[in-house]
Amino acid sequence: MPAPTFGRILIDAERLDRTCNAYFKWKDLNTYISDNSHRGINMPDAISEPLGCYCLGLEWNRGSEAGDATDPKTGKKVEFKATSRFEGDLSSFGPDCWFDNLVFLRFNLEQDLLYVYDLKINSVDFGSYPANKTETIDDQKRQGRRPHVSLQALFVDAKHLDPTVVFDIRRQRITVDNRK
Repeated sequence: MPAPTFGRILIDAERLDRTCNAYFKWKDLNTYISDNSHRGINMPDAISEPLGCYCLGLEWNRGSEAGDATDPKTGKKVEFKATSRFEGDLSSFGPDCWFDNLVFLRFNLEQDLLYVYDLKINSVDFGSYPANKTETIDDQKRQGRRPHVSLQALFVDAKHLDPTVVFDIRRQRITVDNRK
């Protein structure tokens, strides 16, 4: 039997419910592993990406299209970076990572809230940001490396950003909406 093909997916009520249920299963497993290991497990993109899409009205890219999501109004490609460490993050970017817009998804596991930050930056402009004290993100990408940066430090803290959206995972609803 051939593998199913996927394209863009709209996050409807049923998929949202399944994704929120998966979040709580992941959270239980992450708690167990964190209690018995030095670190937890990464937030799966199968949880973070559909939640980000739902919050911003985007279509989830599950086919061969570039980017994690597409804005159905503009066709722009969106890259999501998520962290389950609310007080700190480290995101990596592949040498060929390209996007029209970058969105930072910051999970608060204690309160089961998702803070969504639409950073409104494309991969070209993002490349000029520092990867370390002597190199930019683009410098490292040109070397074939995967720069690791803190989106919280570079954007949220440095620019004193408020979240674009806050989503209550338990109640499955947006509680704060700062979109303009």
